[in-house]
Amino acid sequence: MNPPAVLVAVLSALLLTAGAAHAQATSAPDDSLPVYAVSAQDSGRIELGSHVGLLVDAGGQLSAEQAMSQSAAWQRVTQPSPNFGFTQAAHWFRFRLDNLGAVPLSRYIELPIPFIDDVQLFHDAAGQRRAQYHLGDEFAFDQRGFKNQNFVMPVALLPGENVILMRLASSGTIEAPLRVWDPLAFQQANDHEKLVQGAVAGMLLVMVFYNLFVYLATRERSYLYYIGFVASYMLFHFTLTGYTFAYVWPNAVRWNSFAISTCMAAATLFAGLFTSHFLRLREFSRSAWRVMQASNALSGALVLATFVLPYSVTVRVGAAFTLPVVAAALTLGYWRWIKGATFARFYCLAWTAALIGLAVLNASKFGLIETNFWTSNAHQMGVVLLVLLLSFTLADRINHDRALRVHAQEQALAHERAARASQQALIETKTAANLELERRVAARTQDLNQTMAQLQQANEHLQRLSTTDGLTQVRNRAFFDQALAAEYRRAFRLKTALTLILFDIDHFKRINDSFGHLAGDACLRALADLMRLKVQREGDVLARYGGEEFVILLLNTTEAAALDLAEDFRTDIEAMQVPFDGQTLRVTASFGVACSPPGQPATPQTLLAQADAALYQAKHDGRNCVRRAKA
Repeated sequence: MNPPAVLVAVLSALLLTAGAAHAQATSAPDDSLPVYAVSAQDSGRIELGSHVGLLVDAGGQLSAEQAMSQSAAWQRVTQPSPNFGFTQAAHWFRFRLDNLGAVPLSRYIELPIPFIDDVQLFHDAAGQRRAQYHLGDEFAFDQRGFKNQNFVMPVALLPGENVILMRLASSGTIEAPLRVWDPLAFQQANDHEKLVQGAVAGMLLVMVFYNLFVYLATRERSYLYYIGFVASYMLFHFTLTGYTFAYVWPNAVRWNSFAISTCMAAATLFAGLFTSHFLRLREFSRSAWRVMQASNALSGALVLATFVLPYSVTVRVGAAFTLPVVAAALTLGYWRWIKGATFARFYCLAWTAALIGLAVLNASKFGLIETNFWTSNAHQMGVVLLVLLLSFTLADRINHDRALRVHAQEQALAHERAARASQQALIETKTAANLELERRVAARTQDLNQTMAQLQQANEHLQRLSTTDGLTQVRNRAFFDQALAAEYRRAFRLKTALTLILFDIDHFKRINDSFGHLAGDACLRALADLMRLKVQREGDVLARYGGEEFVILLLNTTEAAALDLAEDFRTDIEAMQVPFDGQTLRVTASFGVACSPPGQPATPQTLLAQADAALYQAKHDGRNCVRRAKA
């Protein structure tokens, strides 16, 4: 067996053995319930880490009440970040959040692992169930109450003890690096994360389009395989992090359930094809070429298998197969380099970076090492370096080939000094070829600039989509939060009034239960269309706040004017008719109005709380009415 085949076999055996060893590890029993104190003065996030109770439900049949009653079976997690690798068992986690204040606190509980099949959360306080969520990547993205690429579950913590119970089950890995967020801090961190991921996506797209134009100019197949690898990895990465499900195919639940394994297998296939063609293995070593051909055939079969075999099988096979393929590609690169192929030096550096990153990723997914910022992003860092260095590698090999051609030309000219005419003709031909190449490169560069302009327009369109509610086409919660923070600062500086009108549809659940969710959607769209025509003043903001709830931000508007305006809105909504499925639906709405007077501006959170309290009072007073916030 040659060196590449030996390394592939050894790495595969070590990886699978380590994964099996981890699956047998357990943690020590512990009945205590981890407690975290929170208050209104807290900011940022709480990393729960290993400070959660753990119950392993091997049969996956326990209910929340049954899980809480298993006091003797609860354990304390021993890992800094809970990671249990590939497992079929359901895992329960519990902890307690103690609200030290006298009023409810809004907090977000985040599970930053977007590929868990089944995610359930139960919030109990004061002897009652206060909130319950049932999420997972097997549900359409639009069914999430909180639109985010990760699983984010808002809870309102009552004063005193609040018990949080979570259940995770998946055909892939089970990871639970849970976090508790202050809403504002979460929004800031989420915006930063999206900025970073946008930069990564932009860079990868630039490399794809740039090398596509180079391929069209040179017809060098190595560029085509390189493009396939970068595109497959990009889809794999953004599927793994949940962005494709959130923004590209939010309703393609079936495809999303196996897209990770498909893109992983495709990236492995194109990596093998690139290695074989770029290193010219067929001319260099027939045995090495046959090894890579066999690897490519297996990768191609795995791509097809992802469409028919269970995800739990293909993702494990893909994760175990990726590392040996990268190791084989790296080994063959060093072998070629040692044998005198200097163009392989950047290639070796590229795959070394990728091997390290993918090794960390596989170890993390098999639960061999803890999950943190560096382990979670090691593969991303490694493959980004791989993409950049492979681009250098392609250019380096072209230069290498060009140098060989120049050397051959010099030898030919040395033997044919007498043939001056032939030499001159050769020089003229070469000059013409260079001019033609420069012309073609200039043309391709112009095409690239046009493509980049189109890409910028697409990015701007995506930005608009990210601030617009998909159902009602009014502004979404993220845009409103940013607008409220900005206008609050402006009102404070200019000493002007800032007013909020918070309203929602009365008995909206009854509409959904009686006529179906499509009827509820029709009512929401009709309400948004009506209000959009009435909120036209520059600077004012109409947004969908969540579910059937809407909010209007009014600039430099007194409370009296806002109350009159809200009453007009209420009257118009009451008179509105919504045609649906041959019927005419009517709805009413309850309004809460809060205003920060000039010179005495409330904080954005206080203003929202006042408007929400006024809305609650309107509900309590019989609905279909307007109530102002109490001073």
